[in-house]
Order: sequence, then structure tokens, then C-alpha cells
Amino acid sequence: MPDSDWDITEGLDPEGPSAEDLDRFGDEVIRCPHCKREIYDQAEMCPHCGMAIERPPGRVPAWAIAIVVLMIALLLFVVF
Repeated sequence: MPDSDWDITEGLDPEGPSAEDLDRFGDEVIRCPHCKREIYDQAEMCPHCGMAIERPPGRVPAWAIAIVVLMIALLLFVVF
């Protein structure tokens, strides 16, 4: 299918999201890093420019840090 036949905005409401969508998905928005237009914060793809939204990696869980610290402490205790 040629690119010219595909419209990313087809079927989108030009007046914005419905109240039902806001209740379901929340009303938090961010700016698309590519086209700078507002999009839902949980969007995986910008509905305006079609570019994928890349997320920064999440934080390391506190329990994982605690386990590493305990293992290092145990290792130091055994060695010394």
C-alpha cells in the first residue's frame, strides 16, 4: 500500500478526546519529541506525526538495590 493512501489522522476527532476517553486514559499530556504537539502521556505513537514515542528506561527498584548492598556486605564480611 503506498504511503500516500494512508492517513494517520483518519478517524480522529479534530475537537480532541471524548470525556469517556479522558476517564479511561486520564488527561495527562506530554509534548511529542518530534512534532512538539500535545499527545496522551501513555501514547506509544504520535497520532499527529506518526513517530514512535521512546520512553527513558525506568528506575531500578529499591529491593534490587537492597539485595546488591546486602550481597556486597556479606562478601566483605566473609573475606575480612
